[in-house]
Amino acid sequence: MVGREKMSGKKIGCLCFFLTAALVFLAFGQVTHAGELRILIKEKATVTGDTIRLGDIATFTPKGDVRVSRFRARKVAAAPAPGRNVDLNSRFLIYRLASLMGGDQQVRVKVPQNLLVHRDGQVISEKKMTDIFKQYVFSHSPWDRKEMELERVRVPGQATLPCGHLSWDVREKAGGDFVGDISLVIFFSVDGRLYKKVPVSGRILVNRRVIKTARKIRKGETIDAKDLVEVTEKSMRSCGTEMQRLEQVVGKRAARALQMGQVVKREMVEIPPAVRKGDRVIIKAENSSVAVSALGKVMEDGRSGEQIRVINISSGKEIFAKVIGPGQVRVAF
Repeated sequence: MVGREKMSGKKIGCLCFFLTAALVFLAFGQVTHAGELRILIKEKATVTGDTIRLGDIATFTPKGDVRVSRFRARKVAAAPAPGRNVDLNSRFLIYRLASLMGGDQQVRVKVPQNLLVHRDGQVISEKKMTDIFKQYVFSHSPWDRKEMELERVRVPGQATLPCGHLSWDVREKAGGDFVGDISLVIFFSVDGRLYKKVPVSGRILVNRRVIKTARKIRKGETIDAKDLVEVTEKSMRSCGTEMQRLEQVVGKRAARALQMGQVVKREMVEIPPAVRKGDRVIIKAENSSVAVSALGKVMEDGRSGEQIRVINISSGKEIFAKVIGPGQVRVAF
C-alpha cells in the first residue's frame, strides 16, 4: 500500500512538472508585463558550428533586455554533422529550456511542435579532389609534363566539411616514380583542425623513347645503326635499364641473341674488346724523358682501360699491360 502511494506521488510530481512547463512554455500570452522577456523558438534554424545554441534557434523580445546576451550563448544540443539535419521535438525543447531558464519567472517561451535544425557545410567535390591529385603528381613527378598522360583518377565521392578556412596536405602511400598506378591520401583541415582523410588513386602513362631491334641479332654481333629503330610508346613503367638513344647502342655487340622488335636494355649489349686474344699489338712504355715500344701478342680479349696479359715477342716475357686502343697497350715504366 505504501509502495503504491509512493509511486502515485512520483507520477503526480512528473505530471505537475510537465503541466507547469506546458503552461510556461506553450502559453505565450498577449499581455506583456514590465521586465518580462519573451523567447520565440523557430520551426527551422541553421547553424555552422558543432553546437546548437539558444541564439541560433530563437528570437528575443525585447532585444535590448540585459538577459538576452546570456541566454543566446547557452547550449541547447549538439549540432548534426555538416550538411545534415536534426529534428528536435517540443518535449525535448521544453525539458531542455526549462533547465536553461534557471527558474526566472519573468521569462516566457513559445515552443513549436518540432524544430528542424540544419548545419551548413562546405562541399569538396570530386573535381576538386581530382585537381588536387593532378597538381601534386605533375609538380612532383620527374617526368616532363608533356610526356605524361593521366589515364584516370578515382575518388570515393564528394565530402562535406564544416564551414571555415579549408586547407589540405597530400601524402604518398608509397614512394615511387609517378608512373603506373599511384595512390595518395589527401588530409583536409578546417581552421587548422584535421577533419577528413580521403584516399585518391590514379594511373599515369608516360610517353617514353626506347630503342628496338630492326632485325634478329646474333650473340657477339656488333650492332650498327641500321639494325635499330627509335620509337616512342606509352608505358606504365619507368625506363629502368632500357636504352633511349641510338648512340648508346651503336658500335656495341650483343651480349645475347636479340629478337626482331625487342626493346634493347643495358644488360643486352656490351662494349666490344679493343684487342682480342692472339692479336699483335704495340707495347708502349714511356715517361717524361724516354719512350720505348715493342711488339707484343695478346693473351686474352681486352676493352679500353682494362689490364690484360701480353707477351713481349722479342723477350718472350709475359707482362700485364693496359689497353689504350685498338692494337695498342701500355706498361708502367
